[in-house]
Amino acid sequence: IELKSGILNIFLKTGVVFTQVDLWLGLSYCDGKWNKVTVNKEGSIVSASMNELREQMLEPRVQQLKVNSPVYVGGIPPEIQHFYKELGLEQGFGGCMKDVKFTRGAVVNLASVSSSAVRVNLDGCLSTDSAVNCRGNDSILVYRGKEQSVYESGLQPFTEYLYRVVASNEGGSVSSVWTHVRTRESAPQNVPTPSRVHSINGYSIEVAWDKPAGVIGVIEKYILKAYEEDGPNVPITSAELANTSMLTGILTGLHPFTNYAVTLTACTLAGCTESLHALNISTPQEAPEDVQPPTAISFPTFLLLSWSPPKTPNGIITQYTLYMNGEPIYFGNETKHIIK
Repeated sequence: IELKSGILNIFLKTGVVFTQVDLWLGLSYCDGKWNKVTVNKEGSIVSASMNELREQMLEPRVQQLKVNSPVYVGGIPPEIQHFYKELGLEQGFGGCMKDVKFTRGAVVNLASVSSSAVRVNLDGCLSTDSAVNCRGNDSILVYRGKEQSVYESGLQPFTEYLYRVVASNEGGSVSSVWTHVRTRESAPQNVPTPSRVHSINGYSIEVAWDKPAGVIGVIEKYILKAYEEDGPNVPITSAELANTSMLTGILTGLHPFTNYAVTLTACTLAGCTESLHALNISTPQEAPEDVQPPTAISFPTFLLLSWSPPKTPNGIITQYTLYMNGEPIYFGNETKHIIK
């Protein structure tokens, strides 16, 4: 199956019988939308259709088709190309495929069933703005001259373009084959503020967000950042999340009983963009840490005991308990006590 110069070509070889079906498409498929392609063999009839267009060929000598080898999509490996010299085998398919289905069996997820992939992106499609850049009959002149390199600007990000060179001399002009070139992604725009955040404990929170809209390219990772509300404009902690199919994440390394502003950052290969606004949250209190031991000042008939607040209170201290010889002798909010 080959799409070339506006024609969908179907080549079928069974035994010594070779059948070819040509379906003229023109530029009808070049509209930035999905196209449904169906190739069918019923008895001696071989047919091909794309959307509403259909063509068929009757070949009484065609034999039963049995597929007992790997199925190659988009091209075949170089080591077996010499077995199929009659096919031409020009440059592989450029574009996106989805919902591949055979007569027997369910829809195939190419990303999960493929045993090997060469020059294939299994994580995203190109820009759908292909109404002009997949056409070949009305190409635009980019450069004319004697140089062997040229810089072209003003292109759309993460979009596939076709280029070819025409070499001319006094004897005439000859064109090269078309070359597929894809521009890089752009950094995400308008990254949303996290939609929901709740505390797991005083040290960690769970954050949820919506997928950024209008991202041109593939999101490589998300980054969660937490800033202290009254602190410097430097995140206290952050977490990188490489599984971009998940729109929730855990942020750890926080301090109990502290106000934080949480932001979301989305990254493509071209760069990262942080949300303009943050979602505020206060972490709950936890048990105090680094409780200080008491110190004593001795007098003839009593001791004056005092102690400092915990170095890490993790909240509001509501009560101190003082022990002597394993027995509690004081309960209260003071940081000193006299033992008579």
